[in-house]
Formats: sequence, structure tokens, C-alpha cells
Amino acid sequence: MPFIDYTISGLRLRSEIKLPELVEASETATQVDVRLLRAETPEALDNPVNRGVLYQAAPAQFLLQMPNIARYWVRNGDEILVTPAPQAQEAEIRLFLLGTVWAALLHQRGLLVLHASGIATPEGAVIFMGRSSAGKSSLAAAFYQRGYPVLGDDVIALNICNGRVLAFPGFPQLRLWPDMLSALEIATDSTLALRPKLAKRVLPVPDGFDIQPLPVRAIYLLHSHIQDEIKLEKFEGMSRFTTLLNHTFREKFLGGLGVRPIHFQKVSQVAQKTYVASLVRPDQSPNFEQLFATIKQDLAI
Repeated sequence: MPFIDYTISGLRLRSEIKLPELVEASETATQVDVRLLRAETPEALDNPVNRGVLYQAAPAQFLLQMPNIARYWVRNGDEILVTPAPQAQEAEIRLFLLGTVWAALLHQRGLLVLHASGIATPEGAVIFMGRSSAGKSSLAAAFYQRGYPVLGDDVIALNICNGRVLAFPGFPQLRLWPDMLSALEIATDSTLALRPKLAKRVLPVPDGFDIQPLPVRAIYLLHSHIQDEIKLEKFEGMSRFTTLLNHTFREKFLGGLGVRPIHFQKVSQVAQKTYVASLVRPDQSPNFEQLFATIKQDLAI
């Protein structure tokens, strides 16, 4: 098939694989940042620095093997080679490509990659960070329902440009479990399957989505507790650094990729320039109206 140019994380991606989740580039260009090809990939790296059950990492190289789906080889921050497994479904190939694999490429390029979701406001990007099931995607969906465009989901890339912390949009989708769809009163038939036999759904959120980076207005770390009230507390000093460090997406890859010193420097720069706060909600079905009001009051947006 012909190559298609897309924009994601502030980069122009020229892909041999059709990626319907992404925004196609509006104009042709001779210069591209990343190339994505179907090609043969090695079963192992020659000299991996670290490895896990499914991955191997070395400076400028990352290899991910997803059984019965695909093998992905990321090189030099500007090339991704994909070897699909026989009978693999295209949606599953894209799922890992646009998550773990893309994050590895962003790490190679020296960006700060957070496990987070984000929305766009007139004052800049507001980012919801946290562990799996912390409520990142559902809170972004609640803001989207109230007129705030989505910046990205699960993987948010930050960088320092001209002294400012910028967030780079991913693609206009949110991934939500059925209980959150119900809590947000979102009809299941407006969503798509994420993977066969997985209950989690994909909600397309194209309204207002823009590929332009935004200055970061705030980063919230989401938690829950057994108390009845919502608690918001600003992080100060070193706690901002450790919070961002602890919520780096696929942080375990950094040592093998040889980018940990760059990553520490980037975390330090972002921590010094960014409002970071803890947002704790009751450990029950979230009251999105109260969470929305709390954040709006905190940021005066």
C-alpha cells in the first residue's frame, strides 16, 4: 500500500501501515521524523543491556515481541519495523504499536513520557497522571463531555521548548472500562472494541482535537481513599521530581536504552517549571461533577 503521513506527538510519521486512530498530515513533505515499515525483524538483539519477558533494550534499539500479534523493532528514534504474526488482527498490531512501542521511540528521542491522559483548556494542557485504573481516562472523558478537547490518553509526551513545558497531542481516543462508560452515561454502541475478548472499549473523541502542542497548565496525580471528601494538595520541591519520575511510562526501559541521564534532566526541568498536585477522591464510583468543579476552581479555568 502507499505510504501515509500522520502527525503524532509533534512528529511527522510516514507509515506503510494504515493507522486510522491518527490524524493524517494535511500537506506533503519531503522531511519526515519517523518511518514505520512492515519488515523482517530480529528475534533478539545482539547485545541487550536489559530485558524482560517480552522486550529487550539497548542504546538506540528496542525490541518487543507480542506472541501471535507482532514483533516490533525501534531504532534510533526515527524508525519502527513491524513483523506481523500470521493471522494477527490489524487492530491488535496497532494497539501495541501506538502504546509501548511508540513510548520507546519517544524515550529514544529524549522526551519525557508520562503514564497519563490530558485535556486542552484555554489556559493550556491539564494532565491526569496515575497508575492503571486511577481514573485518568474517565476524568478526561468527563472534561470532554463538558467541552474540553482531549489531548491524549495513556501516553503523554512532554518537552522543554524555548523555556516552556509543552505537551504534545497523541490521538483522539479514550479507553474506558464498561463501569466508567455507565458512570459517564456513554452508550456502548458509540464505542469500539479495544481487543477481542477484552471488555475495555475505545471512545473516539475527535471534537476540537488539535495536533499543536500546548503549554502545560497543571499535572494532577490521581488517587483514591476510603474517606468521603476530595482532597487536593500541591506538591512542592523534590516531591514534584519524584512524582514525575515514578509515573514515567515504561520507566524500566530507560536504563537499557541508555537515556536515563537525559530522562533525569528532563524530569528535573519539568518539575521546576510545572504546577503538580495530588488529587484524591473517595474510593467509590467517582463524582465527576465534584472532581470537575474542584479542578476548575483550583486552576480558575
